[in-house]
Amino acid sequence: MATISFDLVSPENLVFNDEVGTIIVPGKDGDLGILPGHSKVMSSLRPGRVMVYNEDKSLIKSFFVSGGFAEINPEKCIVLAESVVEVNSLEKTSIEKEIQELENKEGKETEEQLSVAKAKLEAINVNYYDKI
Repeated sequence: MATISFDLVSPENLVFNDEVGTIIVPGKDGDLGILPGHSKVMSSLRPGRVMVYNEDKSLIKSFFVSGGFAEINPEKCIVLAESVVEVNSLEKTSIEKEIQELENKEGKETEEQLSVAKAKLEAINVNYYDKI
């Protein structure tokens, strides 16, 4: 079966690098499902989950990205993320506390932080794409 090379890069380091079967990334206008042979695409990313599957469609890893860009071609997908955290390392109670604190503040930067925190909470609570 065919695979596609996938690199997930944060400003600090290379977070993930492997040959995989499928990748789902949170594109700016909706989720993108990426398979081997995908057409060339460049997309900005919204805060959300990056799901990585092996060739038999079972989930390998799930990451939360706060934004960034994805470059896709038939052989490779590269995600350049603003920040990356494994979804299973996110703690619901600390995110809920962060949301409460941010809701009491004002400002454009606070709105962006609140949006990212709410996306983190959603990433923990939803289970779509856990199996494809």
